[in-house]
Parts: sequence; structure tokens; C-alpha cells
Amino acid sequence: MTISPVALALIGIGATVLGAVLAMISTLISTRMTQRATRDRESDFKVWERRADAIEEAHRKMLALGNARDLAWQRREVPTNLSPQGFDSGHQDEHFRLVVTKLMLYTTDELVEAYQASNTAFLKSILAIQMLELALAETGGPQATRRRDINLRAPVAAQAVADSQAADERLAAALRESALLGLAPERQRH
Repeated sequence: MTISPVALALIGIGATVLGAVLAMISTLISTRMTQRATRDRESDFKVWERRADAIEEAHRKMLALGNARDLAWQRREVPTNLSPQGFDSGHQDEHFRLVVTKLMLYTTDELVEAYQASNTAFLKSILAIQMLELALAETGGPQATRRRDINLRAPVAAQAVADSQAADERLAAALRESALLGLAPERQRH
């Protein structure tokens, strides 16, 4: 059997068309996969940005509260710029709720718990310092009663401040750990 020139030409054209179709399908699949990978990377980056923002906000709040606590302990006096509402354990300001919401959405449960524990410990330390401040400011009554009140409240305040500082350290460790979760293994520092 011999192949005619026309059949040979048709086979060549068919092979060319088949090659073009396969190349086009390959290009479409490759383009689609590249677009999907790019979209996934952009989505991961947006989530990481939100996580980083939540972590930074929690860290800023922890530092601000820690500085206020340490200043209050050093002076044995609660700063006047702390809102009285802050002493109500049922009260949560808008910023606290916003940070907790961001932490809940973009980080771990452990970090949320550490943040809440740090804020609770801060509140307890401020209340203990305030009680010590009141005992120190007391002018009426017998000297022995005054001295006894101070002697009772000073160690309680010192322990509350130490507990608050320890809670801040646990929060800082949780913040670092959560920040490292978003990094590729080769970029993590130890």
C-alpha cells in the first residue's frame, strides 16, 4: 500500500492541528494553574497581614498596660488617666473587644487565652495597687491598724504585679509563636 501525496499532506496537516490543539490546551492549563497559585499566595498574604496586625495590636496593648502597671507599682499610686470603668471586671472597652476579635479570627486559641489572661492579671494588679494606695493614704484611726493594713496589702500587691508580669511574659511568648506560624520554615528564627 502506498500513501498518496494528498493523504500525506492531510496527515501532516492533522498532525500540525493536533500539535496546535495540544499546545493550546497545555498553555491554558499552565496559565490557569499559575493564576490559581498567584491567587492563593495573595490570599495567604492577606491573612498573614491581618494576623500580623492583630499580633502587633495585642503587643502594643500589652506594653502600654505593662508600663502603666509598672509605673503605678513604682509610685504606689494608680495613674489618674486609667478609666474607672477599667476597674470593673465586667467592663471591656471597645479596643479590647476589637483585639480579641482579630486574635480569634487570625491566630490561635492559646494566644487569645494568653491575651485575656494578661488583661485579667493587669486588672488584678491595678486593683491591688489601688488598695495599697488607699492604705498608704489613710490618715485616720490608730497607727497600729494603719500599719497592719499596709503590711497586709503590700505583699498582695507585689504578688499581683508579679503575676501580671508573668502573664505578660506568657503573652509575649504566645505572640512570638503565633507570628512564626505564618512564616515559611526557612524564614523562622530560633
